[in-house]
Amino acid sequence: MMVMAGVYVLAHMLVRLPFSDVIAVDWVGETLYAQTLDWGQTPKYPPLPAWALWAVHQITGPGALSTLIVKYAALWGAFVAYFFAARRVLAHDGWAVLATLSVLLLFQVAWNAHEGVTHTIFLTLAAPLTLLTVLRASSASSSGECVWAYAGIGAVVAMGALSKQAYFAGLAALLLAMLMQPGYRRVLFSWYSLIAIAVAALLAGPHYVWALTSGFDFGGAASATLARPGIEGVAAQILSGLWSSIRAPLLFLSPLIPLMLIIVPRAFAPAAIAHPGTHGATGADPVRLVRDIVLFGIAVLIVPVLVAGVAHYGERWMHPLMLLAPIYLVAAMRAARPNRRQVRAFMWVILGLTLVALGWRLAGFVYPSQVTCGKCRLEVPYADLADKVQDLGFSSGTILAGDEHIAGNLRTHFPAARVVALNYGYYDPPTRDAGSSANGQCLIVWRGGERDATVVVPATALSYADLTGLPDDARVEAYRLPHGHAFLPDDYKTSQFAAVLMPGSGRCR
Repeated sequence: MMVMAGVYVLAHMLVRLPFSDVIAVDWVGETLYAQTLDWGQTPKYPPLPAWALWAVHQITGPGALSTLIVKYAALWGAFVAYFFAARRVLAHDGWAVLATLSVLLLFQVAWNAHEGVTHTIFLTLAAPLTLLTVLRASSASSSGECVWAYAGIGAVVAMGALSKQAYFAGLAALLLAMLMQPGYRRVLFSWYSLIAIAVAALLAGPHYVWALTSGFDFGGAASATLARPGIEGVAAQILSGLWSSIRAPLLFLSPLIPLMLIIVPRAFAPAAIAHPGTHGATGADPVRLVRDIVLFGIAVLIVPVLVAGVAHYGERWMHPLMLLAPIYLVAAMRAARPNRRQVRAFMWVILGLTLVALGWRLAGFVYPSQVTCGKCRLEVPYADLADKVQDLGFSSGTILAGDEHIAGNLRTHFPAARVVALNYGYYDPPTRDAGSSANGQCLIVWRGGERDATVVVPATALSYADLTGLPDDARVEAYRLPHGHAFLPDDYKTSQFAAVLMPGSGRCR
């Protein structure tokens, strides 16, 4: 499985890397955060992706390559961990491979994982690792094995907690599922659990202390995310939330469930679903454990609907709750005793759709359009923009960027510069010493601006630089940059930017 996973992630890297050096959506923010190594850069999201990126930057420097290394290393690890967890649950290498490959029939993994997600990639790694460490602890026999097994649980829980707060929902589902069987209750209530708690607190605690004392309105942020505009009345909100509690998991498990229904319909027969085959010690059935994790995952979605009136869940949020479901579904498939032709057909479908996804991504680079790549953010000519501002005279100092996409991508071309995204007000990397000889320039870059129109400098940039207007020696330029492409006209699409270069001022230096 390690080789298969390696071929898969390498193929997606090779489809991406030769065609664009632009940093993808979501990773631009992490590229900014990786300027510093802190317990937190923003209270809203934990820092693990930024930490990993910072470490890779020490070798490669910032850029698209570094983000791909971090992303695909985590995704490779997720597939490998999933296989080992599935093998412990299903007690069979072949079925474990099939369960792992079935994850490629989840749209959120087969497609969205390649298009931008950051924290969710680490959630995808943490979910199977958590199950694997729990199963390992349940089979530990000696005191030494138990110590290491529970320390492993603590380390993985910390990793999940430092990936995304949604991990705690998946952890709650796991803990509730463990309560259903005496074998796993013994694991949960063992005194060795104190080791897991201590390790998790030691590794993840400092970030959460920082985040919870930052003054960030977590309740308001959660309410804004989980609300559904246009729905009035408590009853309507609850009905919407209950429907979303079912709809989101089903969409997350698509097209896996529909394809299984077509190819192996007997997998959904009551006998196969209720009794998918068990093994292991009495009172510690891993197949049932995974089933209960999925069921309690749905319950974890429903409770906030009934208690707090949550009206909406997105399918892209289901990783910590539903990612393990393919293991149970493959167990049900096995219980249905499919013939070789059905299993072979299922495998061919996985391979076919995987190649389609890979080909579609390639088409987005070879012939970018609304159909093949949507907004086609990876086609924006940030390298040309970097050349332009270098010609303007920028060499070192602070870059104030109008948005995170400009900021993250310019950091690729000016790795020694201090880069600030004006729309990321909660993250401000340390300024240079005002009395130092290293006092640098102030470059402001934003989206928009025509050569024949008045260039309006963002007021937030002037405020940041402690200015009320531009100094007389400021240099102002506007650029219309074509998205050059080998198979399309030079002017098939353009991006417009404006830039101001001036001596260092205030925090912009």
